[in-house]
Parts: sequence; structure tokens; C-alpha cells
Amino acid sequence: MPASRAERGFTLLEILVAIAIFAIAAQLAFGGLRHILHAREQLVPRQDSAAGLRYAVSLLTHDIEAAVPRAVRDALGGPAAALQTDVDDALVVLSRLDAARATLLDGVAVRRVGYVVRDGELVRLVWPVVDVVQGTRPTAQVLLAGVRELRLRFLGTGAVAWSDLWPVASDDPGALPRAVDFELVFDDGSTLRRLLLPGRGA
Repeated sequence: MPASRAERGFTLLEILVAIAIFAIAAQLAFGGLRHILHAREQLVPRQDSAAGLRYAVSLLTHDIEAAVPRAVRDALGGPAAALQTDVDDALVVLSRLDAARATLLDGVAVRRVGYVVRDGELVRLVWPVVDVVQGTRPTAQVLLAGVRELRLRFLGTGAVAWSDLWPVASDDPGALPRAVDFELVFDDGSTLRRLLLPGRGA
């Protein structure tokens, strides 16, 4: 009586075919896994970059929209506008409402913040006090890399034309522009632009 297939086992040819099939399946699986890992390596930096961009734009937007007409004193005791451009190396400095701040000034919680582009990075400056004295230095927070320029324009209360500087008149240091147009220019030439209404968030 001949032996059954189970008793005979597998022939050498069948084993070789099974090994070949397993090798092909393993190669396909490894190739797919490698493709997934490569895609992840490409995607994670882009996600981090997009998250950083959203955070920077959100913070800049909130600062401008929370601006308040609170003029300040500079380090020499002279008047300084609530919102002003070209202060030391800062592109713009402004007084903004900050409800989380414990110290109340003029009945509201106010913080002095500014923005500058240094070495290809967008940096946010925060002063420890609103009315500074000599020696007062802001803390610097790097928000975004790969930034070539931050362009700002301001629309005055009675003017039709836009101005690159603020304040446009020195008689009212607490005046805020009706609108602020900012444009971020990146190293690759791309841009991001927003039109904001100062004081809306206050």
C-alpha cells in the first residue's frame, strides 16, 4: 500500500517553491515598509514646519488684534506710542491686552511686545514691564525659521493711503491704525499675507 502525501512529506521542489514564494512576499513587505518609513521621514518635518508656521502667524495675529491704545514711557522717560515701528532693532512694538498677566495697568492687564527678523528667524520680543527704564531688556522667543522679511503697512484713521511707518502723527501717541497689513516673505520666495484690525481682540 503506497504511503499517503502526509506520510511522504514535501519534495525538494515543493520546498524550493515555498521558499521562493516566501522570499518574494518578504521582499514586497520590506519594500512597502521601507516606502512607508521614507514617506514618514518626509512628512514629519513638513508637519512640524506647518505647525510652527500656524503658531507664529496665530501669535502675531493675536498680538495685533489685541492691541490697546496705551502709550508708554521709553527708557529716558519720554513718551512712546502705543504702537510704533523701528524701535531699536524691532520692526514693530505695541501694547497689547493680556488678561493672563497678574499686574494691572490702567485698569487692564497690558503687555509690551515686539517683532524682529534676525538671521532668517522671526523673533517675538516681550518686555517684563510696559514702561521701561534704562537697562530693561526683552526676552526673545524664536517663532519661525526660514524668514527673509516681515513687511508691515498701516492704515491711518483719516488717511486713505497706507504707510510703512507708525505713528504717522505725533500728536496722539495712543492712536492705533485702522488696519495692519503684514506679509511674511520666506527664503524660498513664497509669501503669507494677512489684513488685521488692531484692537478687535481687546
